[in-house]
Amino acid sequence: MKKLLLIVLVMAAMLQESQAKIQAGVGIKVGPTFGRYNNKFTKPGQSNIGGTLGHQVGLHAGIQGRIWFNKFVGINLAAEFNMSGNKYKGTKGTVITTVTNKENQLTIPLTAMVGWGNERLRIFGNFGGYFGYIFNGKNNVSKETNGSVAETGYTKSDYDNVLQKIDAGIRLGGGIQVYVDKKLKSCFTFDLNYDYGLVDVFREGTPAYYNNPQKLKITNSKIMIGVGFLYTFGKSQAEEAPKRPVPVADEE
Repeated sequence: MKKLLLIVLVMAAMLQESQAKIQAGVGIKVGPTFGRYNNKFTKPGQSNIGGTLGHQVGLHAGIQGRIWFNKFVGINLAAEFNMSGNKYKGTKGTVITTVTNKENQLTIPLTAMVGWGNERLRIFGNFGGYFGYIFNGKNNVSKETNGSVAETGYTKSDYDNVLQKIDAGIRLGGGIQVYVDKKLKSCFTFDLNYDYGLVDVFREGTPAYYNNPQKLKITNSKIMIGVGFLYTFGKSQAEEAPKRPVPVADEE
């Protein structure tokens, strides 16, 4: 019984010590998003989609939880709202087609962070994955033939038959935390991340206005810039201050 009690006390002490070394934080962020489709090909050497894929600018906002296990390693979990999409312009014969896709996505990323910090600053890179759910969107199709333009206007995107609601892929990026208060608990954050999608955008194949659509694999991608605020608890950032030698008084 005494041995069991001793083991429990030792484990409790170790757990308490490890918790003291962990810094956790909760915060918000907001900024722009730059969405664009990627074109991946099933046959090597194929490189022409018959046009250009351009960025669609939107909004990025979210709530994030961040844990630093020590000065060098941590994890980040967030719930984000991302407005993104794609702009396509291509020519087939005498027809110039311009398609603008806009979408609103709920994104859940989980990444591992590797970095370094001192008493006022943390800088890091991160790598992991994300899962996204597109809850609505709209698109506009414009076709110009011999100077005559026909345009559909923005209509609701068809996520039941044409487009995928699910998005998932790889996230990589980096950021900084700058601690601003006297207790070193509050910090401003800057994050720059890139999502590389692995799920096909189109359900039943790429539309015919692309060149060689049967050879294309179109996926989502987006660049996100987030500026925000994070409040931390647990380990104080003041512990990262450099240890200064204590002066020793001269003996008389």
